[in-house]
Amino acid sequence: MFEYLRGKVAYKKLDYVAVDINGIGYKVYISLRTYEKISQDSEVRFFIYNLIKEDTFKLVGFLEERERALFEMLLGVTGIGASLALSIMSSFSAEDVKEIISREEYATLKKVPKLGEKKAKQLILDLKEKIKTLDIAAVEVGGLFEVRKDFIEEELYMALEALGYSRKEIEKIIKKDEIKEFENIEQAIKEVLKKIQKRR
Repeated sequence: MFEYLRGKVAYKKLDYVAVDINGIGYKVYISLRTYEKISQDSEVRFFIYNLIKEDTFKLVGFLEERERALFEMLLGVTGIGASLALSIMSSFSAEDVKEIISREEYATLKKVPKLGEKKAKQLILDLKEKIKTLDIAAVEVGGLFEVRKDFIEEELYMALEALGYSRKEIEKIIKKDEIKEFENIEQAIKEVLKKIQKRR
């Protein structure tokens, strides 16, 4: 199974791209939002969902790992297949979908072609709790790995809480504005540990 594919976009269509990797072209299905973000001849990395059925094997690609996670969640809803899941993701960003589901805005969701009110309500019912877990460490943007600042904050708090610090104690040690300056979680933890040592 493929975890990700990195290569050059040989050409792109509205529903898929051909990714050239060492002279081999991989057909990767995408959403319209992904189509808008990539350009021909650019190097990209797609997080791959391996869609396997009795009579077919397709690669579905996403620029962000959280998009792939969302796609998997959508496929878990009764009545939603790969085409409809991609249609939803073509209409809304992952963050938009998360907000729509959290606020139970089925009227907005049902505007997606072929989704309808019944499936929209079912989707919200099935994913209202699961969607809260939709978050990742990093996103793929223009071929570069960009760390999510909110993820660093979450991971830092979790790491320090695991060491026995309370939220109030952590906030006294380091301010949220300081956390935003870190490039990765390792750097954040090292700096916080230095501050802790100085306080002793």
